[in-house]
Amino acid sequence: MEAIHLAVYSYIKPAAPHRFSSRFKDLETIVFTVTSSLDIYSQTFTAGLDVSTGKETLYSIGIGRLFYHSLAKSYRKLGIRAHQTLNLVLIPSTLSIAYSTRQHPFANSYRRIFSAVLEVDNPKDVATLVDGIRQFYGVGSAVLSEQGLTPSRLATEKPSIGDILQVLEAKARDLRYTLKRMDYIFEVGTEVARMTASGIEPNDVVVRAFLRLAQVECGKLGKVSEVNQKNLYDLDKELSKDGVDLSYLITPLTLTLLLSNYLSEK
Repeated sequence: MEAIHLAVYSYIKPAAPHRFSSRFKDLETIVFTVTSSLDIYSQTFTAGLDVSTGKETLYSIGIGRLFYHSLAKSYRKLGIRAHQTLNLVLIPSTLSIAYSTRQHPFANSYRRIFSAVLEVDNPKDVATLVDGIRQFYGVGSAVLSEQGLTPSRLATEKPSIGDILQVLEAKARDLRYTLKRMDYIFEVGTEVARMTASGIEPNDVVVRAFLRLAQVECGKLGKVSEVNQKNLYDLDKELSKDGVDLSYLITPLTLTLLLSNYLSEK
């Protein structure tokens, strides 16, 4: 909860949602997307622990069901305003974090188990995930239809969970960023852990993390590293005027902040 709140409500993040934004005013729905599914995240964390102890496997925990219910609960709370890619990223991330808390080193374990989740090709899990996307994620449902992913095709081709998420990337920039740049997210997460340990103000830490994530997406932010509110505000206005929208970085930023709690050097 701290990660999603800081990611959304922190100080000025040019071209992205922040507490002073005149462009992105509906910040609550981003947070509510996660809070509405907190019990599912709790179940997901428990499932990750069960896999780590050998009590369950990735094929027996019902990962498709966890995806489905997180999407369903967010939709029932917010309807089409739900930011469902948050669930699509944070459900496998939560499972991977839980598993990796009992493994060393954490970062290597996380990468390994996260990749393993994406490789799950249990037809029941994949079908349940697809059903959740079709019912509760309008944009995603349209993409699946465009790609002709019918039940018969799913049964024939037996795609993995990762295959389904990759199909959605065309319309989900935050999902694409996260899946393509996981190593970079870890790099920034490690920096966040160091800054936090050194006592830097949390909001400043978050803005610096955002700027690092944004550098590979927006040339105008490539050389910005200092948290100067006036300069950031001017950049926010300039990028908004140019039609630049970096709101999708809230998802990888949330994951970066979440991971930083486990990447601190102790």
